[in-house]
Amino acid sequence: MATTSEVRALQRARLTSVGLGALADDGGVPGVVARLGAVQAQELHSSAWGVAQRLPGPATHAQVQAALADGSILRTHVLRPTWHYVVPEDLAPFMAATAPRIRQAMRSEEKARGFDHALLPRRYEVIAQALAGGPLTRKELGATLAEAEGAPVDAWDLGQVMAHAELELLVASGPMRGKQATYRLLPDLPSWDEDEARVHLARAYVRGHGPCRAEDVAWWGTLTRTAARAAVADAGLTRHEVDGMTLWTDGDLPDPAPPGTVRLLSVYDELFCHDFAGWPPLTVGPAGGPADDPGGGKPSRWLFTGLVTVDGLIAGGWSRTLRSATVEITVELRDEPSRAVWSALEEEAARYGRFVGREPTVVRGRLGKATIG
Repeated sequence: MATTSEVRALQRARLTSVGLGALADDGGVPGVVARLGAVQAQELHSSAWGVAQRLPGPATHAQVQAALADGSILRTHVLRPTWHYVVPEDLAPFMAATAPRIRQAMRSEEKARGFDHALLPRRYEVIAQALAGGPLTRKELGATLAEAEGAPVDAWDLGQVMAHAELELLVASGPMRGKQATYRLLPDLPSWDEDEARVHLARAYVRGHGPCRAEDVAWWGTLTRTAARAAVADAGLTRHEVDGMTLWTDGDLPDPAPPGTVRLLSVYDELFCHDFAGWPPLTVGPAGGPADDPGGGKPSRWLFTGLVTVDGLIAGGWSRTLRSATVEITVELRDEPSRAVWSALEEEAARYGRFVGREPTVVRGRLGKATIG
């Protein structure tokens, strides 16, 4: 079992690689996404904060939406059967590496619901023709398909059609239209050999998340462990043996984040997007070190709000309530915070307030109906 100091050192190094240590503007919103490889993004507001908080400003919510609008980042189904932000340069290799396994993951429910794959080529043609005139919402594309087919398209079926169109690199996200997401037509993208694409994916994950294991690459990219190990071995990475774990980095171990680094993380933040089996516990215990947590440091009660972390260890959860001019941030902590931790929480809250353009307040309490999603 890793000691408290070893776990904290490992997590402080990972805070640096995932961009949550010393914050620096290395290319704005697209630079953050490129550095991480991809960012899980089914929760639009929360994922935007996850990108913005890695910038020293941080960026505002509007700046993340602007990057989606101009196409410098895209939102699409890649890596796993869920939404992610990705930069255009990584879209083709990531999709070549992961689309086969995503389709496989979708197959069982599609079979149970009688989804008709034979209709896809014709539907792709209708979608491409419609999007040639500019971005459209899913509802608008559904209406176009219904007109072409003479019958309405079931909402679940429409979602699957669009997911398959994304996997085929036909479409990805367009600009937001109010609160509605749109799709845009993609240009022709280069084809990638699947093995080379997996190596590209492994290198990208390790660059933005290391030190990490091959098993983490497998989880992130929906790869088999055998395929992930082969990709990591061929990616020109640096191997480290740390406390019985084989860890990989893109070069030397990252400099650790400053001690006492406190973050209010988004839901599904990339710091915790990995395979927890075999990792030492990552929940702060009563003495400030890792707790004896059989869940691998992921308290289920906080998973769908946000996580409060101290030195990369989970110290509690948080949620927010947006009002017209203010945002109330509620934090639920495992232990009484020190004065330094509370001060750092207030600084994080101030950064979140700038992100949403509202005056923040921080209160302690049990998380209820407020959400970060």
